[in-house]
Amino acid sequence: MKKLFIAFLFLSPALLAGQTTTLTLDDILSPAAAGGGRRGNGAESLRSPDGKHIAYINQGNVWVSSLSGGDAVQITHDAKGPGDPRGATDHHPQWNPNGKWILYESGSKGYNELYAVSEDGTARTLIAATEIYHGADAIAVNVAQDRGDAVSSDRFDPHPLWSPDGTRISYTERSREHFSGKLKVLPFDQQKGAAAGEALDLYVAKNDPGGAWAINTAAWSPDSSTLAVVLQETHWDKIWLIPSKGGKPKELTFGTGEDEQPIYSPDGRWIAFESNRGLAEQRHVWLVPAGGGEPHRLTNLDGIEAEPQWSTDSKSITFTQRTTLGATAHYVASVEGKQAPQLAGEVRHSKFENIGITPEVVHYKSKDGLAIAGILYKPAGYKNDVRYPAVILAHGGPEGQVMLSVAAWSLYLADQGYVVLEPNFRGSTGYGERFRNANVEDSGGGEIDDIAASVKYLVDTGLADAKRVGISGGSHGGTVVANAVAKLPDTFAVGIEKFGVVDRALFLRYTNRNSAIRWETKMGGPPDKKPAVYRKANVLPDVAHIKAPLLILHGEEDPQVPPQESQEFTAALKQAGKTFSYTTYPNEGHGFQQLEHRRDADERELAFLNRYLMPNSAQ
Repeated sequence: MKKLFIAFLFLSPALLAGQTTTLTLDDILSPAAAGGGRRGNGAESLRSPDGKHIAYINQGNVWVSSLSGGDAVQITHDAKGPGDPRGATDHHPQWNPNGKWILYESGSKGYNELYAVSEDGTARTLIAATEIYHGADAIAVNVAQDRGDAVSSDRFDPHPLWSPDGTRISYTERSREHFSGKLKVLPFDQQKGAAAGEALDLYVAKNDPGGAWAINTAAWSPDSSTLAVVLQETHWDKIWLIPSKGGKPKELTFGTGEDEQPIYSPDGRWIAFESNRGLAEQRHVWLVPAGGGEPHRLTNLDGIEAEPQWSTDSKSITFTQRTTLGATAHYVASVEGKQAPQLAGEVRHSKFENIGITPEVVHYKSKDGLAIAGILYKPAGYKNDVRYPAVILAHGGPEGQVMLSVAAWSLYLADQGYVVLEPNFRGSTGYGERFRNANVEDSGGGEIDDIAASVKYLVDTGLADAKRVGISGGSHGGTVVANAVAKLPDTFAVGIEKFGVVDRALFLRYTNRNSAIRWETKMGGPPDKKPAVYRKANVLPDVAHIKAPLLILHGEEDPQVPPQESQEFTAALKQAGKTFSYTTYPNEGHGFQQLEHRRDADERELAFLNRYLMPNSAQ
């Protein structure tokens, strides 16, 4: 890795203050610290309908293995493609309900293609493709003769799903003109393994001014007659029902709160879904009658409930619960709700449960009166009469959201003696469309006011020493860090900027096309049409105002925020005579995956915070 490194003492504030720390970097780098992922659109391994085989991804290709023994068979042979490596291989295999075909996505050409391949790999048909990253054009192709007829074009992220009867494929088309999406259904010939006609437009979303995708998770009814889809028609993510052969969408869930991940019961009577109704920073499992009616919350557990799965008799639901301190458990809940959910198996406990730190949701107002929520972490043994060094952790996205789920780095910093605040600044998901789009044509504006309000909250409540506040973030969080230290030069004593954007116009020239279209939309147009908007988002002309020392980290193969951003930033900092340390990591993309790089980045960040927030002067 390449380094411009400033030497400093690696001591935690807790150690310097005579406190005992509990956590190590090994604790937060372990897989268990991540708390588990959310369900995606298509598993990376999947049992065949007859239960005799499993399809899975191995080294970027689809393989099929018999569960009764024997050698695994590689059924696709696509090479890794150019462009964004995150989608450059085969992924998301899905068995057709008749078991003869497997649907999968491939990025071997540098963009997304959708194929149907026979279970033995002897026949393959291109169902959809596009020359724009992460997209798909529906094309029926005879692969052996290498020719095809385009059904449609210019698509992003199709999220394909088989209908339960195996005769249709639903997917989302995204183009520059319809970036928020068109929901389509393509007929499929189960004998030929090919498209059986043109795709039907079920729903065309209005383009979101923030570049968001207005069509989210879809689920088929058991009889293949209806799709339950998450739409944003009412300024919140809500579940709508659309006839699969075409017709007017019908809203199924109402009110405030984000409703996500619908899944039909096998008998078709109910739809289970995840929602943050009641407390925006949590997720719980809810039920609603498929024919319409009042939703009700299935459970009353703390933290995040996710991944609901129906029993075959439609009488119960299994789901996963993850607490704010990392404990994970699986439960079974009766649909009738006559008894509390029953624990299924053992609770997987976490070391975070034993450090004496409990995250809490706090609320405060920004400069313009907008209500902001955040997750607050106080050090173990917190004392009301002590002002602590503090760190603001800015999330990415910008449509991300911090929730009451395990946040290993936040807990680690709190265990080291820091007060940590993770704000859900404007632009975050979870608070409705208006809040999420409050940063449209305002990148580097109101969100930085929200960051200033976050610091003010910590200082006004006596939690933090105003002279010892740092800020850290990656991706859009890194963008927030760069803007914050430039526009609030007297607020922060140190900044940790990881793979963020400092010049949005430069970013549009080098990022992938998907991201470029999304951000050009969010900015209100291209740079020549919106110069003032891009100027507000450009940190480089304001480098002279920066006072805080900066640690800057970036992956050398980042396709999302290309390294040119950090290169330009560090060049400007050097010319202005500013204090900074700059490290790049080889063979890393957007975020760091290799364990040695993750450890190195964490060690550098903690050491940088410790050096400049002067923990030995806590009073």
